[in-house]
Amino acid sequence: MTNERNLIPLMIDLSGRNVVIIGGGSVGERKAALFSRYADTTVVSVRFTTKLEKMKDAGKLNLVQADLSSLPDDKITELISNAFLVIPATNNIQLNDRIVDIARKSDILINKVDSVGDVVVPSVITRGKLTIGISTLGSSPALSKYARKKIEQIITPQYADMIRLQDEMRTYLKQHVPDQEDRKDILWKILENEDVWNALSESYEKAYNIAHDIILKQMTD
Repeated sequence: MTNERNLIPLMIDLSGRNVVIIGGGSVGERKAALFSRYADTTVVSVRFTTKLEKMKDAGKLNLVQADLSSLPDDKITELISNAFLVIPATNNIQLNDRIVDIARKSDILINKVDSVGDVVVPSVITRGKLTIGISTLGSSPALSKYARKKIEQIITPQYADMIRLQDEMRTYLKQHVPDQEDRKDILWKILENEDVWNALSESYEKAYNIAHDIILKQMTD
């Protein structure tokens, strides 16, 4: 019997979802800074960092003061009952393991900070609507960071503008080119055109005009 986890990369919409972080120290703070951008986030702890207090005052998250190590299981279950994701982030390994067990009994997803749980948060590169996640499943955080730096040298900020350009050209082509294969071929010609990429470094309008000229040429050939 293998203990290998069957993990698959997914993009999940956390809008309206509840994330509960147990632990108000530096690790909990880092997790809260990330998840509060995407989900309704609550941090439960005896004490909180100054940054967490400021985030709470700014309305970015909720803070619940409680000592979970002294609470019975049913009370902890109540605290996490509405959670989509629970993150045990205390400096007490036994308490973290206990929270994991309680969350699993309620079929709540878990993100562990020191090993692989149900959810692994990758290192992320974002270029507009292009999102790239990098993970070694906890085996080498340093390699994830190294890979991110390497990929960022290739996936430049121009990729965000290319996504916008492709979207606009795709909409235009749907109105003027009936055949789907012809539309795909033209979009690839734009995508692989060095003049378009070079123009994106100068201005979006210049790249747009070049792409539009490519379309007109293909339509008249």
